[in-house]
Amino acid sequence: MNIDKLLDLRAGLTAFTAEGNKIDGVVEEIIGEDTFLFKPVRSIGIEPGRLLKISDGRDAVLARVLEHADNGVTLLVESQVKPSDERRQDVRINDKVYLKVRLVGHALGHEQALEQTLEKIRANKLIIDSFLKGQYGYPGADEIPYTRETPTSQAIWELNRKLDLLIHMNLAEDFKQLMQTVPQDVNISASGLRFIADTPYDVMDVLEIGMILPMVPLLFIRLAAQVIRIKTLTHKGRECYSVVVRFIEMDQESKDDIVRYLFRRQREMLRRRQDKARE
Repeated sequence: MNIDKLLDLRAGLTAFTAEGNKIDGVVEEIIGEDTFLFKPVRSIGIEPGRLLKISDGRDAVLARVLEHADNGVTLLVESQVKPSDERRQDVRINDKVYLKVRLVGHALGHEQALEQTLEKIRANKLIIDSFLKGQYGYPGADEIPYTRETPTSQAIWELNRKLDLLIHMNLAEDFKQLMQTVPQDVNISASGLRFIADTPYDVMDVLEIGMILPMVPLLFIRLAAQVIRIKTLTHKGRECYSVVVRFIEMDQESKDDIVRYLFRRQREMLRRRQDKARE
């Protein structure tokens, strides 16, 4: 995800080294996906491969030093540092997903809107599950997918999700609409999501989130979420909003699916970076 979608570049940035040194600076150039040129007010004595924490005073990212240039330091975004007021222990990654966000209730009436949204999501899931689970549930459902994954349980999981996908493709209008959109940059964990919006929301607003996660097979998930933070950013000369939401009353199956996706994508990204480093 580009640095201008993660931090407010208008505020001025500060780089922190592992030794505790602090250097102010600005983003001189956004070079590409995850890569940018940081121009410090003074020289940064840090060798390539080391990590810096880059902060706008509110949010922060960890960035790896790629190389030193005449006009700054080329950095690669590694991950977003979790805010101190959020207690999350799960994996977070930056990725591109098919995303649809719908406001279903403003902050003042969020309790009633939340209950209605959850009821709709449960009813939809019940219809889908009735085609697959029958009386006894998914085969292999008692196995935790990301801790005891055998080849057999992996094959069963993929078969189940392919059936899910076929049903969604034929029954869910949201799925068809999502597949016609352009994937969006997000920062996602099993407990919440960060995305960029063109219109602002209020803290405590209730949203209905529809996502297609880039797995094989594609994974379609619909969840209720609540806005917990929002920040104004400038991306490519236009004003936009960084929105952070937490998922609400998510069923265990959906959480397991997201965790599986997170670990799998994390391994893929690490493999790509290792391959690139060898080139």
